Amino acid sequence: MTIDHRAGAVALDHLGPANLVETFGFLDRDPVLNVYPLALVLRDALARPQDEFWAARRDGKIVGLLHLGGQTGAVLPLGDDADGLRRLAECTLRRLSFLPRRFQVIGSREAVRALTGCLRRAGIGPRLSRDQLYMSVERGGLRPFDRLPELRQATPEDYDLLHASGATLRLEELEEDPRLDDPAGYAKRVEAECRDGFTHLWLDREGLCFRASVSALTPEAAQVAGVYTAPERRNRGLARRGLSELCERLLEKSRAACLFVNDFNAPALALYRRLGLEVRAEWASAFYITDP
Repeated sequence: MTIDHRAGAVALDHLGPANLVETFGFLDRDPVLNVYPLALVLRDALARPQDEFWAARRDGKIVGLLHLGGQTGAVLPLGDDADGLRRLAECTLRRLSFLPRRFQVIGSREAVRALTGCLRRAGIGPRLSRDQLYMSVERGGLRPFDRLPELRQATPEDYDLLHASGATLRLEELEEDPRLDDPAGYAKRVEAECRDGFTHLWLDREGLCFRASVSALTPEAAQVAGVYTAPERRNRGLARRGLSELCERLLEKSRAACLFVNDFNAPALALYRRLGLEVRAEWASAFYITDP
């Protein structure tokens, strides 16, 4: 469904399976920065009814993309065309009823600000905003470290540990406790972590040393999220060793490992740089709760 046909104007197009090749072509311009939407497209081939992909086109050519996650609440604007981003922001505003009450806008700082600015002008402000840095390391780029065979994928037996540590992580990072704010939804997400094995744990006699998850995986990149060490166990080198091991394993499958981090989190930035990660882009996230 293309909305505007004027020559040179930016038109919006609701994408489907017939648009798969050109969507891949647009995302593949930077497969590391775009690893999450690329993983979604690889998984669903633009045919998942719970999600929507919209393209901003100029003279028929895609200049921006927007993913709307109808269940996850992930709103992902992509592109650097100012008019394209504006139209995608307006699209998000029109499609708010498609999103859950809790949703998050994540992407390059320019794209996120275009979208949050549009929402703010409509009287919708974020609960929390974060400026971040997107970092990556390519195969062969990790600094030397002692391998960690103890790092393993979570299993259903780890449910209580994941439930408690994940809530503490979210409270620290996002200033909310999912056990109170969304207990049923949070429980389902933890069950998925245990079932799907995308969260990795390192335990010793004292308990949890380190945890981190893989949020997206393609042959070009693997995105790490939720890096966490309990406060009382920090500054012992645990996160450095755990994350190094996880990245090394991921780099056996993907060309690059990547993550994004709050730009004010000096200890985390120092850690990631010591591992060999380098800043790739300015990033941002904004978290919303709309009225019921």
